[in-house]
Amino acid sequence: MTTTVKKATKTMQLGDLELDLKLGGREVFKIERRLGKSMLSLFMDSQGGNKLPPVNEILIVLQGANQNHGVTDKRVLNAFEKYLDDGNTTMDLFNALMELFEASGFFGKKKKSSKTNSESDEVTLDPVEAPQDQLL
Repeated sequence: MTTTVKKATKTMQLGDLELDLKLGGREVFKIERRLGKSMLSLFMDSQGGNKLPPVNEILIVLQGANQNHGVTDKRVLNAFEKYLDDGNTTMDLFNALMELFEASGFFGKKKKSSKTNSESDEVTLDPVEAPQDQLL
């Protein structure tokens, strides 16, 4: 599986079909309308725990995010069968979905650490001495 990230789009090879993926506002709206639920709920069960989404929902997201015209449900399903025949797994497909969400900023932007190295941040294996007022 080859994936490359371009400005706000991600290219994915699904079997013999190349998908040019983008998750903008319009795409999210259409996908959620088709799914009948929030895209974030793909990853949560009814108790709020984590879960893997079913393959049909992953394929709906990929098709909805695809910017290439003429990619029908039937073409996506045929490409998915070839994707599996080529030795890929449903977990590979899930990972591609997660990469798309991350590349699209769906989970927010990662914050850079602003910490600088200082003595208080120094890590040591030596025992820490107790303050003098705690010694009796």
